[in-house]
Amino acid sequence: MVIGVLSVTSMVTLLAQESGNAVSVVVVVVFGAIALALIVLWVAAIVSVMRNDRLTGGGKLLWIVVILGFPFLGSLAWFIFGKDAQLVKGAAGRFE
Repeated sequence: MVIGVLSVTSMVTLLAQESGNAVSVVVVVVFGAIALALIVLWVAAIVSVMRNDRLTGGGKLLWIVVILGFPFLGSLAWFIFGKDAQLVKGAAGRFE
């Protein structure tokens, strides 16, 4: 883990020295980190929907469409509202 952080730090330093514009390198690194965080959020939301046993197949499909259609807002909506969705399977497989 430390080796990975050191190699990224040395790459950023080398890139800043070669380009001569350290601000642009910092901006690229920050936006890259934000993009990576958004991708992780998006994948985690899809995996969470698929692993949720309370939702029906249609409910899962609906949430997947929302997450794919609106990656950031759909993922946030799932984690804020979706885990307590009303369309759930009952004990006998009937809708409650």
